[in-house]
Amino acid sequence: MTEDFGLKIDDGSSMLPKFVVDTNRKYVELYNWQREAIDFFFKHNCKTIFEVTTGAGKSLMAIELLKEIWKKDPDCRVLIVVPKNVILETTWYKELYDCGVSLRDIGVYYGRIKEYAKVTLTNMQNIDNVATEIFDCVIFDEIHNYGTKRLLPYVDGDYKYKIGLSATLERSDAKHWAIMELFDYNVFKYTPEEALADGILNVFNFCDMRVVFDSETRDEYEKITQEINTLIQAGGGFRKVMMSTSGLKYRMLSAMTKRKKLMNNYKTKFSIVRELCRHHRDDKIIVFNQFNAQTNKSYWQLLDSGVRAKVIHSGLSADKRDQILIDYRRDVFSVLLTTKILDEGYNLPKLDVAIIAAGDSTAKQTIQRLGRVLRKKQTPSYLYQIYCEDTVEQEYATKRAKLFKLLCNDYEEHRFVRDVDEGDLRIWKQKTRK
Repeated sequence: MTEDFGLKIDDGSSMLPKFVVDTNRKYVELYNWQREAIDFFFKHNCKTIFEVTTGAGKSLMAIELLKEIWKKDPDCRVLIVVPKNVILETTWYKELYDCGVSLRDIGVYYGRIKEYAKVTLTNMQNIDNVATEIFDCVIFDEIHNYGTKRLLPYVDGDYKYKIGLSATLERSDAKHWAIMELFDYNVFKYTPEEALADGILNVFNFCDMRVVFDSETRDEYEKITQEINTLIQAGGGFRKVMMSTSGLKYRMLSAMTKRKKLMNNYKTKFSIVRELCRHHRDDKIIVFNQFNAQTNKSYWQLLDSGVRAKVIHSGLSADKRDQILIDYRRDVFSVLLTTKILDEGYNLPKLDVAIIAAGDSTAKQTIQRLGRVLRKKQTPSYLYQIYCEDTVEQEYATKRAKLFKLLCNDYEEHRFVRDVDEGDLRIWKQKTRK
């Protein structure tokens, strides 16, 4: 018996799960929300978007939904479309087998491999080459990514069964309404609040950590901000500048990037990350940054402190990233430093601690990062966010904190007015406030 993502799986034997069997039958016990989601689908014309918080098991629910479809329609052919190869390779293929779909019924259509089967896996990049008309059922994973001129026609296909999966459906360009229309506005929602109340996601403690610039850094920040404001004013407003193709736009974007790097690379942030990793030395930790350079810098500082860490960002090959994740799952090291590349798509192991050292304020990123650290385990998880006071970072952090404070078990706030030396960071001794 194994348990993952809210599913208890029993294959009725003592065989190791790595053994491949020709006849793959497994009994799966669903959570209440998963049973309700399946019922919702059949009551709403077999056409539904499932907006389910990260970590609650939406892909495994979708597989159990396929089994129910096959009971009614045994010859139903299924296409599963994903945004990234890594989701196809490390999530769907494995989970289909783990939930009882035989390997002979799983085909892959991308790159040099072009095989159709009862269940065919492909990605968004290859969907133009797939004969979508031969499929009765299509699952669009991370459906919020499909609101483009190229992809919407595929979502609009005449399928007998149509399934969309997402943790956060809403898009900044409002194209989620166009997606929802193609599902007759049938949306089944399961929120982080509900998953925590049901005991499916792990309870967590949240710590909000503000750092104060020294006078030199503050002066530099204000100087860059004034430059940005001058450019916006000269261009007739932010929106007007962004919609233009003038040199003014690129000067503004360059200045905004420079300001982000100033905040991301402030020395106190790195010191706090180092001391948090030391304090949680026996835990599995993920640190979210924004830029590759910031991530690399943090790696070298942790290495000098004796902390075992690895880096995953866009500067590494896919094979290298995969190997690092394998080592992470095997506890070869304890701290994973990354950028937004791991916000979605990668199936991470159960984590104990998440540290947001940089990020944006979007609901999508906030929920995805929260879900990364809330997979069910025996002890509470810890979530930290570190940001610079009286900056645009604080605006982002305040938006994130609204959700974190609502959901957390315990809440703390701390303000650091100077760099942090070893022993100075005593967050675990402070009075907790909720």
